[in-house]
Amino acid sequence: MITIKKRKSFTIKNRIALLIIFCIAALTAANIIVTSGTLNEWLTIHAAEEMNTFCREQGADLNKELLRMEDPVNSLASWTMDKVKSADELKNDQEKRDALIEEAEDILLFMTVDNEFIQSVYMHYTIDLTGKTDRNEGAYYTRGANGEFELIPFTQAEIADDPMSQYWYYDPIENKAPMWTKPYYEWSINDHLISYVSPVCVDGEPIAIIGIDCSFSRMVRQVDNIRYHATGYMYMKAADGSVHYHTDYLDDKDIHGDEKDNVQNGEELMTQKDTGRALIRYKFHGRDRVMTFITLRNNIKLVLCDSYDEIFLARNKTIAISLAVSLGLALLFGSLALLMASHITKPLNRLTKIAIRLSDGDYNVIFPDETNDEIGTLVRVLKTAVLRIHQRSNAMKERNIEQERQIEEKSILLSEQSSELLSMRNIAYIDSLTHVKSKKAYDDTVQRLEKQIATGTAEFAIVMCDLNYLKRINDTLGHKAGDEALIRASRMICRSFPLSSVFRIGGDEFVVILTDMEYDERERLLEEFRIMLQNEVLSTDNIFDKTSIAFGCSAFNRQKDTSFAEVFERADKAMYADKCIIRKRDNIEGR
Repeated sequence: MITIKKRKSFTIKNRIALLIIFCIAALTAANIIVTSGTLNEWLTIHAAEEMNTFCREQGADLNKELLRMEDPVNSLASWTMDKVKSADELKNDQEKRDALIEEAEDILLFMTVDNEFIQSVYMHYTIDLTGKTDRNEGAYYTRGANGEFELIPFTQAEIADDPMSQYWYYDPIENKAPMWTKPYYEWSINDHLISYVSPVCVDGEPIAIIGIDCSFSRMVRQVDNIRYHATGYMYMKAADGSVHYHTDYLDDKDIHGDEKDNVQNGEELMTQKDTGRALIRYKFHGRDRVMTFITLRNNIKLVLCDSYDEIFLARNKTIAISLAVSLGLALLFGSLALLMASHITKPLNRLTKIAIRLSDGDYNVIFPDETNDEIGTLVRVLKTAVLRIHQRSNAMKERNIEQERQIEEKSILLSEQSSELLSMRNIAYIDSLTHVKSKKAYDDTVQRLEKQIATGTAEFAIVMCDLNYLKRINDTLGHKAGDEALIRASRMICRSFPLSSVFRIGGDEFVVILTDMEYDERERLLEEFRIMLQNEVLSTDNIFDKTSIAFGCSAFNRQKDTSFAEVFERADKAMYADKCIIRKRDNIEGR
């Protein structure tokens, strides 16, 4: 007798289990690939952002010191140009030259005596103005052993014969603009210096130079002492990469440039002013390393470098943990899938035929007996649905028609209300007289900046502007003239800051909030604004015919400021100080 074995069918339970396991495996594989790639990219970006941020922060500190050296020179150069009307009046008047130098050196010493970075300060007339004489035609101060400035005689003939004068005298005169020199060694004080020099030009002719020498060796040592995490450090290098400045460089040891850096990735960044948000990967003496840099105000690059393995240690650990967790979860969910398939598919098979008939629209079905479990609940629900579906079908059709009509009416009404609300919002956000943004728009912007300050993403500056003498104009010429003065003031402000938000927050008060590109260019924009106002003041002597604006600026400091009000208060104080200067200039007291 032959026995025929019944072939085992491939059940729904097995299919669901295999499907779930396959899906989990596919999702796990995709998760591993996507997560690893995403984590790798995110952590790489994070490491690059962290290094670039640290480099920018350190560079900002150095730039502050460099700016402290530039300000006295630029201020005194402007003061000198205001004092001298023509080169001929100095060329033929020795007493006038001496008097001007005596007054200028007091100002220069007052502005630089407290800055320990400064080694020397000087102001000399040009040799073209005085001739190559054995007479002191200027003032040269350098710090002695006690740290105090000492006056050193320095004649015009000595300037011409000084081998270092090419750096601090001839190059700036040829440039006809303020500049930072390259580092150079000054034998008289046995130190490496870097100088900021501004030529004083009258009618295009250089008549004098004003400069400050700072200790470059001290700057190099300060940078060499900066540490980043466990193994990172910083150094400076020439803008063209020809020389790397380390402490050893000052002793003429191991002088080298970029040629020793075997760049692996990011070579195109080496010639840029900074690395932005990227990293440069290179090999130095066979070691795998990464670097970021920015260019300082003195055209020297500040470089941050570290070991590649040290920078990406956290990334590699995180990816390994992510892979282990993904595999563990895949095993866990696979086991649960088998259990779920076993418990779910068996009772579902009983309702399969009924479900098929219901899906075909056949509601004349006989349901199995109800049980006291979820399947029984499902049976009761299906019975109820079949009994009520015919009763509700017609009612639902009528209700749908009515709902569609109501929706259409409400849609039209909402569209009209939305249009009205948008018009009212635009009106509320624009000042009706000057057409700049209103106080309401300003308040909303302040709230948005407060949120950015709280999350650490804020970067902005405030320019506080105040139209001078508005009350006098109103009282003397009438309110129409006052309104015209406000309109002129708003146009001047908008023309100076075309990409920034300008708000009128009071009768004669305007606020400009600088962000993005104009935030980065704020020093240039403020200087151009100041020059515009000066030209306006010089245009006429009648106080009512010119637009006089006092202003002050303050930038948000992430390290110190905790609210918008702190930045606003500094800008307001700066504006008030400017207003006092203007009133004193115009011989008008009181606020």
